[in-house]
Amino acid sequence: MPVYIRKGPLEIPPGSEKDWANEEQEEDYFLRDPEQSRDSLPQPYRMIAKVVELLIDQAVEMISVRQQIREAEKRKAKVTVLQPASKIHVSKRVNCMAFGGSYLFAGLSEGLSVYSVTERDWICGWEASKVEVCSLSVCQAQEQVFFLSTVDDMGIARLFYFSDENLSFLKTFNEPEDISKRTNCINFQLSQGGDYAAILLEGVEDTCLEVYKLHKEIWSKELESSQAALPTLVAPTSDIQTSSVPTMTDPKITQPALLMRLRPPRPLGGSIFRNVQEAVQKNEDSSVFGTGQNHLINSQQWDQQDAIFMGMFEKYLRLDVPSSEDGRMSRNTMFHFLQYNKVLHSNSDQMNTGLPNAIIVHWDSCQNHLIYLLGKQTKDKTDGDIKADVVWPCAAPITSSAVSSCSTYFAFGLEDETLTVWDVKHSGFPLGVVVLPEGRSIGSLYFMDHITPNGHPPAVPRAQVLVWCTDRSLYLVTAAGGQESSLVLLHDSAASTDDLISAVVPVSSLPHGVILFYRNGMVKLLDVAERQPICHFGLPWPYTVTFPWQPVYVLDAMKHCLFLKGNENGVTGENLTTDNSSCTLFAFSLETMVKTQQSAVLPPHSSHWEDRCKLLFQTRLQTFPERRKQIAESWSLLRKQASDFTRSNTLSR
Repeated sequence: MPVYIRKGPLEIPPGSEKDWANEEQEEDYFLRDPEQSRDSLPQPYRMIAKVVELLIDQAVEMISVRQQIREAEKRKAKVTVLQPASKIHVSKRVNCMAFGGSYLFAGLSEGLSVYSVTERDWICGWEASKVEVCSLSVCQAQEQVFFLSTVDDMGIARLFYFSDENLSFLKTFNEPEDISKRTNCINFQLSQGGDYAAILLEGVEDTCLEVYKLHKEIWSKELESSQAALPTLVAPTSDIQTSSVPTMTDPKITQPALLMRLRPPRPLGGSIFRNVQEAVQKNEDSSVFGTGQNHLINSQQWDQQDAIFMGMFEKYLRLDVPSSEDGRMSRNTMFHFLQYNKVLHSNSDQMNTGLPNAIIVHWDSCQNHLIYLLGKQTKDKTDGDIKADVVWPCAAPITSSAVSSCSTYFAFGLEDETLTVWDVKHSGFPLGVVVLPEGRSIGSLYFMDHITPNGHPPAVPRAQVLVWCTDRSLYLVTAAGGQESSLVLLHDSAASTDDLISAVVPVSSLPHGVILFYRNGMVKLLDVAERQPICHFGLPWPYTVTFPWQPVYVLDAMKHCLFLKGNENGVTGENLTTDNSSCTLFAFSLETMVKTQQSAVLPPHSSHWEDRCKLLFQTRLQTFPERRKQIAESWSLLRKQASDFTRSNTLSR
């Protein structure tokens, strides 16, 4: 078979210049849609498409220009500076403040003082040398009756009773007999209505939570009789008055009843049971989840699992993990009083009472919420090994939590930067789960509670939570269920320490208002919906905010009033002193801001679904005679139509 071989080298013939494509054609070729060659529009539709694209480009350009102009106008706009309406001069150093009705309570360097909010006058006080009150909270127990919980600089918790413009000292909870065995009070809270008190105590190697029952009805009678027996005292010239009401050493005053003493769960260790039957018999019932203490894994198996885990993930465990500067065992321990809700299987009648029913606590480095009912009887109140009534497990250790003022919503942040919001009162289901950006650890949570005129719940559950991160950045989380959850950055952590936020105060009387304190001394009211400042709070010269990195303030949302502590600087600009010097409390009125910010149209509200079902059934029963009459008329009309139809068919045949 002959083979034909082409002579000469094999070369690619050079292309002509007319076949070369310019750069614009190459770009058009690579940017062209592959389907465009087959879907090219004929005229005149091709020209219409070009005109539409040109109009869209021009519209986008005009929108961007207008947006830039609008942002420039916002930057040029001057923010209103709100001046104080009045002031109160205090001869002692004020460390903390709290509102109660029409009274202002101030924690001083040597006791307490009570002032009238309307008259700005001193009413009464309690004086004690070397007792510097650092924390103060007030709750209204009855009409014109208030309980005061205080914690001093030594970590000692005290309880006071205020009624009829008289301040009475009731009890010291953790006063040590031996200084080496002293326990510090980390947190002291009173339940809404003043029925219960909870104190978080921390010792050298022990942490516990004590819950007390307060006898407010008995105390009112005992203190009225004791005050009637006292001689009439002449008001002193100073603004501090020593309390002369009998203390808890007087047998006439009943002591608070200790309900339970709770301690953190023990770390998981080796099993103490020999078989499954012993572990099952240890449980009193199987109605709730447990904390994992009753298991059958022995110590040797724990050690083997730890060795296997360390061998597999040793290179990942060597990563640098930021350690906490706070060495307290109760660093992330928080507790809250809960009212009747769906999580506790309460009915609508119980939830409408508004009484506290349980206390929820999460300990440091713990992944479980532990809920304890307050009305039950415990076998041993002081053993600290009380079984929780409800165990609420989470996917990661809990760092912070918060309960809304109406006890409807419950939010908690986890160590993996996840925030979860629950509707615990009405539905018992989560409203949303939001993950924060990487590196933004959750520090504190604040609910944006809006006070409605009728107090009814909204028709659609919706919660807004302010998330204050450990790096001082601030986020707004909106949880409304499903895909409606959102995360908005309100303030980013700046490089300068003067621009960092030092305190966050939501204003419940404003729909979207929050007061922010900055380390440079600036205080402003921010609208979180528009992310624009409403006003700044300014102090008259030469006063400045005292210690702006830890300001002293109090907000009364019902009376629309903000009290802010200020100190007078020297003429030469000396720094603020830290001795027991006088200070001034400035009062700012938010009445005008509330009127301009509140919406004229009220949002739709509804009651609980069980109440709505009852109302529907009642309406159906009331209209039953009329509906029965209509049904009879409908049946008679149908019979007539059927007979007419039958007659017409017969005639047609």
